[in-house]
Amino acid sequence: MITGYNTDVRHGNRVYHVQTEDKGLSNPKIETLIYVGGEILDNYRSSYEDLLASPPVPETAIQSRMDEQHRAVIRDIKNGKYDQTPPDLLEQQAFNDRPLDQAILEFLQQEGDVETLELVLDQPLKPAFGEAFRVQVRARLCQSQSPVANAEVTVKLVSSLKKATSLLSGRTDAEGRFAGEVQLPPSQPGQCAVLVSCGSDQGFDELKAAVVAL
Repeated sequence: MITGYNTDVRHGNRVYHVQTEDKGLSNPKIETLIYVGGEILDNYRSSYEDLLASPPVPETAIQSRMDEQHRAVIRDIKNGKYDQTPPDLLEQQAFNDRPLDQAILEFLQQEGDVETLELVLDQPLKPAFGEAFRVQVRARLCQSQSPVANAEVTVKLVSSLKKATSLLSGRTDAEGRFAGEVQLPPSQPGQCAVLVSCGSDQGFDELKAAVVAL
């Protein structure tokens, strides 16, 4: 099994996490998953069973196909393939409630005219009611990829029917990293999501993941 690829792609006001991996010679498939806010948005699978006809299979051949598939998915994202995916109600509320200066920063970032903060996942968010889960994120500058230290991070439980509840807060370390454990309540009324926000004098960004019931 060959080491896979993990890439964060910012397009519009979203960050897409693209993950491509080899499933191994016993299951000769290459799988690419697209995450948004910790949830799987789409997936692609391709077979390289044809390569098994002439053993031994060179790793470079598998790696080449992985690279091609990974780049093709990133290209689709940048070309706007998922622009028409309707945001859920919580995403609309979170965007509409942002101050004007944050909206301006996001617009300038999309236009490539300013080096501003972006928040990326080190691992997908998978919140579930009544369960503990780990939040592990990084704050960095969108163009240079330089870490943003001492940025303020807050984790909240937001609901369409109830006031937001603070779950965790802190600041990023010298490498721009922040991590912590969050315990969710057994249940909550309405449509719920975990909202991770990060801000500093270099900008603001946030990530969202819907809470599921086990």
